[in-house]
Amino acid sequence: MIALTQTTTERQGLVVRDFEPEDEPAVLEILQLAFREWPREMASADPGEFFRWKHLECPFGASAMYVAEVDGRVVGFEGRIPWRFVAGAGTLLASRGTDLAVHPSYQGRGISLALRRAAVFGPEMAFTWSNPNRESLPGALNFGRRLVGSVPRFVRPGGRLRSTILRAAGQEFAAPEQLPIDAPPARETLADGAPLPLPLPVRGAGGAARRLSTDRDGDYLGWRYAFPDYRAVRGRTRGGEEGIAIFRARRWGRLWGLDVCELIVERGDARLTSSLLGEVSRAAPADFVRCSFPSRAVAARHGFIQYPGRTALVSTPLRERIEPDPTRLSSWALTGGDLELL
Repeated sequence: MIALTQTTTERQGLVVRDFEPEDEPAVLEILQLAFREWPREMASADPGEFFRWKHLECPFGASAMYVAEVDGRVVGFEGRIPWRFVAGAGTLLASRGTDLAVHPSYQGRGISLALRRAAVFGPEMAFTWSNPNRESLPGALNFGRRLVGSVPRFVRPGGRLRSTILRAAGQEFAAPEQLPIDAPPARETLADGAPLPLPLPVRGAGGAARRLSTDRDGDYLGWRYAFPDYRAVRGRTRGGEEGIAIFRARRWGRLWGLDVCELIVERGDARLTSSLLGEVSRAAPADFVRCSFPSRAVAARHGFIQYPGRTALVSTPLRERIEPDPTRLSSWALTGGDLELL
């Protein structure tokens, strides 16, 4: 198991220490109060089950977890997940910051800063990374984390464009509370014994195989998409190339979207990629489909356009001369599943 070196700090009644199993109820309460919804948009996940899945069962290793106490009361939490990347023939281990939360009654007292300072990284860690939301980004930058840039996302209509526009404008009935999906859960598809395609994202313009990509072996995919919210479709070309698309339905205001988390296609076959994206679109009557691509040109080839919303990417090297350089946006090949705020 890979672990981070941890530390304990104490200042003016504030103590930051390692997480203990008996802290879980208090931490779950803080996460739900701080984020107003935790886990986010995961209807099938019990909070305790999701917490243990996320921080204790990751195939890359258990998270380094810290709690902040004031006068003996747990008021803050941070978990850092070890995350394994591949780039060409090499691998790099990084520390992914997630779930930094402070009880609303104790915010503004420097607790989040104390939690960030508590992490001491072992020599196996090459860099830190995270994709913070709008509220967390200023704190990360103030702490000295480096803003790599904004990762673009791409969309295309999933149904009748006119109806989607009218619904978004409030001129038609809003989307239903539940979206019927005609595709099996990803965990069943991944466990059916069929061989997986090459564990790399779609290769196209941008040299994705030489960029930082999550190590998507079978253990990782089985863990990452264990909850039934995630669905999957498979495909195969006449030449025998395999492909799989993993996605889930998400609600955006009055609209429903299908978020493609993984689009893994052997040899990057363009026809198989288009076929899988078509299967995703036909799986549910969503207003749009969202996906990540290595470039706008590749996205346009499949009928997707870039939309204004972007995801911030933050990274800080922990050693010199890392290849590829994690502080350059061109070094990354992230998928929708990587960019979800887990």
